[in-house]
Amino acid sequence: MVLDASLAAPHICLGTVHNGTGQYEKAAAEFQRALEGEPTSDNAYRGLALAQERLGQLEEAERTYRRAVELRPAYWASYNWLGTFYYVQGRYQEAAAAFGRVVELTPDNARGYTNLGGMYHMLGRADEAIAAFQKSLEIQPTAPAYSNIGTVEFFRQNYTEAARAFEKATELWPDRYFYWGNLGDAYYFAPDEREKAQDAYQRALILAEEELRVNPRNAEVCADLARYHAKSGQMEQALVALRRAQALAPEDVNVIFQAAIVFNLAGQPDRSLALLKKAMEQGYSKTEIWNHPEFQALRTRPEFQKFVTE
Repeated sequence: MVLDASLAAPHICLGTVHNGTGQYEKAAAEFQRALEGEPTSDNAYRGLALAQERLGQLEEAERTYRRAVELRPAYWASYNWLGTFYYVQGRYQEAAAAFGRVVELTPDNARGYTNLGGMYHMLGRADEAIAAFQKSLEIQPTAPAYSNIGTVEFFRQNYTEAARAFEKATELWPDRYFYWGNLGDAYYFAPDEREKAQDAYQRALILAEEELRVNPRNAEVCADLARYHAKSGQMEQALVALRRAQALAPEDVNVIFQAAIVFNLAGQPDRSLALLKKAMEQGYSKTEIWNHPEFQALRTRPEFQKFVTE
């Protein structure tokens, strides 16, 4: 059988594969071909936007995500894609608005409430975040909802409660590396559970390395690897992974925040402080910066207090 090259579906399929393996230039080209054959394909616009985002073409990516919304304004997934883009860029108010549209359009959508609650957390609205997560769990128990509950409890310094929620997440989705990394963080700070942290970090490292073999251009995975290595006392490996993340996405606000953690663990508080200031200037959550236990020693420094309170 020979596929008709003018059809959008084959190009969307190829583009999706290329996005998943870090071949973003090829992905963009395939999605452009898909749109030549089917100019109203919201899936093609979504794939193209993701490729543009990963290539650092952020203005183009935002326009493309918005074009997908315009094509199907009553389709919840388009708003979910747009909200995720805003979240990654540290634009939490806009992300919350997009995820709000998801739950308006589909009030039985567990993912929508999970993502909306995540934005409430990043905006410092913890009670609203927990309420959204509970609503999500009422609809369907999922690993993301439990993980997000764990995140809120972690930043409330309720590390034991956070660990229980992260355990639920790893039970429901045992192959996602960052659930294990989050669990490691909770164990590390929870009373009488630190001895379990290293097993969780090692599991996270193994799964993250597997993911990176599929897509070696994933800056987020590289940054997470750096943190897990640092927490495991493997600082040389941590700095190698961090340099790789920074080379792939030097202005990514999540990479900047992870770098601040790594350099603080490496005994370079001044460098960590500069990175935290940069992350906040680019929109990163004050809640996470102020309440992260890794930065407890930095809280006494006047410059830290100054840029957080401003």
